[in-house]
Amino acid sequence: MSAPTTFRVKLHSFLDPSDGAGPAERLFNALLVTLILLTIVVTILGTVPDIAREYGPVIRAFDYVCAFVFGLEYLGRLYVTPLRPGFDGTPRSYLHYATSPLPLIDLLVLISLMVPATTALASLRGLRLLKLLSLLKLGRYSDSLQLIGRVIRQRTGELLSTVLIVLVLVFIAASLLYQVESSAGTKGFESIPQALWWAVVTLTTTGYGDVYPATPLGKAAAGLIMLFGVGMVALPAGMIASGFAEELSRLRQQETAACCPHCGKALE
Repeated sequence: MSAPTTFRVKLHSFLDPSDGAGPAERLFNALLVTLILLTIVVTILGTVPDIAREYGPVIRAFDYVCAFVFGLEYLGRLYVTPLRPGFDGTPRSYLHYATSPLPLIDLLVLISLMVPATTALASLRGLRLLKLLSLLKLGRYSDSLQLIGRVIRQRTGELLSTVLIVLVLVFIAASLLYQVESSAGTKGFESIPQALWWAVVTLTTTGYGDVYPATPLGKAAAGLIMLFGVGMVALPAGMIASGFAEELSRLRQQETAACCPHCGKALE
């Protein structure tokens, strides 16, 4: 006779269903997604002075309601930590889970919801904008966002290498244009730190036009740097697109392997 299911096991299955979400889990996830989206909308509207003055108490009440719901979810996920793969019931294990990315985002969102807009903590009002981090919580309830996360994790090495190359190119571009344009007195190239702004804007192909080279040699060098910028911006996009294709192919292979090719029914 099997042992009775404990509350912790039931809660773990409810928060992180591994055998497909039932009606209760789907309803709970829908509630959380709705609250997350409403939190973002209220945060944005709360920056409008007229709305903040007129509906300030309502906004604070809504913040506290969201903090209560998100707090229960956070404590529940922390409570079931020993049932997660690779974790146990030691304090170090709880701390390790609490400082992992998604739980840390949950905690920051809770703090931002509880910080009042007035009183002695008024200087921390900027922390309230951390409520925008609650958008990242949507990744827990969306298969598509989880797919994006897996692709980025798989391509972390390549993406970091690309970022390093871009940083090197930015400093090379800034140094080169400083050498060429500073002697001509061109505005925005008086020093390498000032030239870094032009280099970043140029290599990212943004092109604000507030700082630009004036000498023929500087323009020629800037043209070459722009061509490098186009290639460097396209490179990470190609890596991520390739990762998506590989991940989708892997998922299709798993679905095909799990189904009978003749009748389309799941194999038992």
